Amino acid sequence: MNISGLSFNALPPINLPFRFFITAPIFMLASAGLVFFAGEDLWVSRWHPYMLALTHCFTLGFLTMVMMGALLQLLPVIAGIGIPKPRLSASISHLLLALGCLSLMLSFVLSKTLLTYCAMLCLFTSLGLYLTAIGWVLIKKVSQGDSMTGFRFAIASLAITLFIGLALLSNNLGVTILPSDKHITNIHAVWGLLGWAGLLIVAVSFQVIPMFHVAPSFPKPVMSYLTGVVFLLLILFMAIPSLALPLLFISHGIFALSLLWVIKQRKRKIPDTSIRYWQLAASSLLILNVLYFIPDNLFPEAIAERKTVLLTAIFIYFYLLSVIEGMLLKILPFLSYTHLQQRCLMDFSAMQYLPNMHEFLSKAHGRYLFVLHCLAGMSLLIVIVKPSLYPLFGILLILEFSWLLLLMIRTMRLYFATEKKINREIKQNSQQAQKNSLAV
Repeated sequence: MNISGLSFNALPPINLPFRFFITAPIFMLASAGLVFFAGEDLWVSRWHPYMLALTHCFTLGFLTMVMMGALLQLLPVIAGIGIPKPRLSASISHLLLALGCLSLMLSFVLSKTLLTYCAMLCLFTSLGLYLTAIGWVLIKKVSQGDSMTGFRFAIASLAITLFIGLALLSNNLGVTILPSDKHITNIHAVWGLLGWAGLLIVAVSFQVIPMFHVAPSFPKPVMSYLTGVVFLLLILFMAIPSLALPLLFISHGIFALSLLWVIKQRKRKIPDTSIRYWQLAASSLLILNVLYFIPDNLFPEAIAERKTVLLTAIFIYFYLLSVIEGMLLKILPFLSYTHLQQRCLMDFSAMQYLPNMHEFLSKAHGRYLFVLHCLAGMSLLIVIVKPSLYPLFGILLILEFSWLLLLMIRTMRLYFATEKKINREIKQNSQQAQKNSLAV
């Protein structure tokens, strides 16, 4: 593992990112409940209220929840400075994001005005507070590296996504800020998926692939220009979507090829489930490029009619979710080990209690999660074309994210049990040292 140039002095308490991480699979289990509740109606149209609820459960309840937690740790490590008042800002952001996402899902399903108000208030406060805290770090004169530049574009994209989303919700309350049409909704979706989530993943990959997998850096042109080009294309999409969208696909294809090249050049070529997730994600981006540029009339009618939904499903499930799950397999044991190691620096005798990273999350358990992820993703594509098979997707969704939740709980239990032993050792040695000094 290459950790040169990183700082571990400003890490926030580990329970802050942990609460974001452990909440995310719970929302995915809730989405499985929605799949069974809505039945075949969910798959009628991408504009169906049930589908909007499911999509936001994926994107807000899981993707954004994990990414917000991860940034709490990544920014201090990369930039050397943490967010101000992390306990207060992270706790409020987490609680209100969970409440806001739940209220938003219910507002789509039940069409209740009160739930819409609640969702808008909670999401505005949660993400607004988070954006302010993260923005404070990003505007400081800290590292100006390529990852930091990408973080800035991603956070700006989240702000734009939030504004458009709140404006669209306000239309349901009789307040018109932006016209409620499909083009505006598409802009909201593209800024959220390719801007906030996509740019953040690109920026994170520049740092974590070389760090965790002893791989070379990405090609310099990709690191220097890709995030900026994608951000400009997102702006262009608002005015000329027919020109910007193909270029956005191509730019992500370039990233995918670069990612596969970097992974191939890594020095530690031992089997690693996290690498399989990255390879799956990159391959999915390349497949998306091929499918997007194939004319619709060359597809069977059932697929051609659902092409947009299928492309979106591949991007969310096989790209975004793949990267997030693969990252969690690395982040959970790495954070646990790092925080405990920092604690042991107070008393080196406590090192005897420090588990190795594989004890926090075993390789075999990670492989099982990868298999479940692939099966659930394939079942999602099948049910989009043949909605009557929705129970298959619902069951696999439950299996995948129940297993992920169990892995998180096991990791956290080991962390807190080890922390207790280390604290006890430090306290006993400190008390013994005090007795010895008094005796002298």
